[in-house]
Order: sequence, then structure tokens, then C-alpha cells
Amino acid sequence: MRLGTRLNAPQSGINVNALRPYLSYGNINLNENGDSSNYNSLQVSINRRQSHGLSYGVNYTFSRTLDTSSGTPQDSYNAGPDYGLSGIHRKHVLNFNYVYELPFLRKHPVAVVRQTLGGWEISGITSFQSGAPFTVTVPSDVARIGVSSSRASVIGQPRLDPGQRTLSRWFNTEAFLPPEKMIQGRFGDAGRNILIGPGFTEWDIALLKNFPLREKLELQFRAESFNTWNHPAFTGLNTTVRFDAAGKPTQSYGAVTSSGPHSLVWA
Repeated sequence: MRLGTRLNAPQSGINVNALRPYLSYGNINLNENGDSSNYNSLQVSINRRQSHGLSYGVNYTFSRTLDTSSGTPQDSYNAGPDYGLSGIHRKHVLNFNYVYELPFLRKHPVAVVRQTLGGWEISGITSFQSGAPFTVTVPSDVARIGVSSSRASVIGQPRLDPGQRTLSRWFNTEAFLPPEKMIQGRFGDAGRNILIGPGFTEWDIALLKNFPLREKLELQFRAESFNTWNHPAFTGLNTTVRFDAAGKPTQSYGAVTSSGPHSLVWA
């Protein structure tokens, strides 16, 4: 429906289906295989072949991914204002991979010591990524088009400096208007995906040793550790504007709300 369709009485109380452009139908889903998007990046990689027992690779990507909606635009008649950061946007992606033959006891004169304690290798992959983008909404039909939520309106700088962020207050919640103070019958003016959530760090490390058995046969012992240093992967951010009667954020609004497996974006 068009903006403000349910704004005035008696339409505000009428069943939303009676006000749709095509009467007697409920929601009509339209899939369109088209979008406006672009991706720009700086990509750098360094690789070193094995030398003195060490080989490694490093790759870094500095990028910006933009598109029109990454899904469903708020205004089905005009997707242009939804142009912003894509849901897959990650500004910084840095990855290391390495294999190092530990030099200790490799040439020990005692065969048993040399064969059991020498010749070990350590390898791993280390990843650092910027956080995912998020959109701020209000839990009411401010646009008055028969939906359950609308884009929020921004009145200040929503981003906090890194030193000010906490898990309970990741962004400036007061930068957004509560729904009752927004202009009824209009979409909020906050852009799509204007906030960036927590970043991601992971260290995966393996320790291994090959034990020769015969000329063409060997036995490998391997111990692997994923997320070795137990860095949490925070994945959820509550961006639904809610304030209590005193004007304080409520129901975890502005807080990091979940952690779990993270989908890596490889450079």
C-alpha cells in the first residue's frame, strides 16, 4: 500500500486487506531477479614458500559492498532509498595461514629423542573480520501501510567510539526517535544497514608429527584446536527501538544479544 493509507479514520481501524490495491487478496509476494549493486575493494596478498622450515600466506581485503535492498525494500513502490551497505559487507578481512617446522631436537644425537620429540610441525589459520551491518527499526506501523514495523528516524550520531562500546550498549540508542515521536504516515529517515556489529577473530591451530614406518609409509599424529583462544563470536544486535516511560532503552535495545557460529567471508 501507499504511504499513509491507514492514517486517518475510519481507515485506521479497517482490516488491512480491504485497503490493498487488489481487493480480496492478502499479501502478494513478488520476486524479481534484479538489483543495483556494486563492490569495490583493495586486495593484497603475500605468500612465502618454505624457508628455514617456515611457510606462510597473508591476504587482506579492504572493501565496500553496496546494493539496493539485500532482500525486501521498505517501500515496494520505490527501492531507491534502500540503497546502502549490503548484508554481506565486511569492511576489513585479514587472514593468515602458516606452517612451521619446529627446530627443537631435530638433530639430537640420541635417536629415540630425535624421533619422538623432534620433527614436530605447527600450522594454523588466523582470521580477523569487521562486523556485519544492521538496520534500525521501530516495532510499529509508523508508515501506516499495514506492516508490523517501520524504519527508524535518526536525530543524532548513532555510532559510538570503540572505547565507549559495551555489550549492553553497542551504539548510541538515543540517536533514534521512539515511534510515538515519529511523523505518522511516513517511513523513518534512517538508512539501511547504517550500524556495524561486533567483529570476528578466530585462531585455528594444529600440532603434528610424521613417524616414518617404511620407505613409502608413515604415520601422522595430529592434534587440532579450533578457536584456540576461545574468542566469542557475537552475532546478534538488538536494533528495535524501545524506550520505557522514563526514556531509557528497554528490552535489550542497543545490546549485543547472541553469539555462536560465524560465517566467514574469505578474501
